[in-house]
Amino acid sequence: MSSADRLVDTAQIVSEFGTSKSRVSEWSNNPDSGFPAVAHAEGRKRFWRYDEVAAFFAQRAPKKRALPAAVLDADQDELLTKREVAQILGYTRTSTIDAYFRDRPDYFPEPDEDADGQKWRRGTIVTWVANRPGKGRRSSAPAAARPAISADGDPEELLGTAAVAVLLGYSSTASFSSALYQGRIPELPEPDSLKKEEGSRGPARKMWRRATVVAAARTRGVLPPADQDENADLVGAAEAAQILGYSSADNFISALGHGLLPDLDQPDGFEYRHGSAGRPRQQRWKRSRIEALAARRSSRS
Repeated sequence: MSSADRLVDTAQIVSEFGTSKSRVSEWSNNPDSGFPAVAHAEGRKRFWRYDEVAAFFAQRAPKKRALPAAVLDADQDELLTKREVAQILGYTRTSTIDAYFRDRPDYFPEPDEDADGQKWRRGTIVTWVANRPGKGRRSSAPAAARPAISADGDPEELLGTAAVAVLLGYSSTASFSSALYQGRIPELPEPDSLKKEEGSRGPARKMWRRATVVAAARTRGVLPPADQDENADLVGAAEAAQILGYSSADNFISALGHGLLPDLDQPDGFEYRHGSAGRPRQQRWKRSRIEALAARRSSRS
């Protein structure tokens, strides 16, 4: 598929061009921003042509950043709170840093300590500013490889934050740690164990049983329910619309939302996609069920 044919949604734009969901929404809703028009929509989800988005970001010049000499000359090993880091970076609120973790995984450095609140060494922040990519530019440093973790392993095995982040659908350990610290994962209980590495001066590592994490992932909608048949022939809105004679998935979803398809009010399953924001799942129905409804509608016409 060429770049002219490729469509990207908000999450893909955030990942590829190093911006935030709120900025994409702001640009898209402002006709004077120069951001490309929406090329396709599926319900409330919008898609843009990749080549047009790339051209938009290519025109945005990176903003030069510099830190005061007092910051560069100070003790680089001193630990700073989130508020102190925000002040150094010129942010009026610490929520800017929280937004980095939420919307731009692997962009902002992970805290050097988090035993009594998130803290960064001054040198960590100085290094980040010196290597920080400009607007619309991705860092050349490759993202850390995520471990391959199965939900079907030993339910009693203790998992660390990197593995838990994967099972809960977070794209990085940093974004998971930030969400955990802010209390945004109510489905995940307190750690089942705190493991202190021998000779380590850092805080004890938080560990959870695999069964605990899998249960939380199912509650959040990141993993399918235990009783869902993964081998069932399920179709999404686009294919269901085609079978039932709707002109688009949007029309099918609209009819469903207005109660015009009561036989399909309850889906047979969901498609789950990993991601740190929200509960990324889309309704799916058994093909046989859709085809049977289509046959009944046809016989009545």
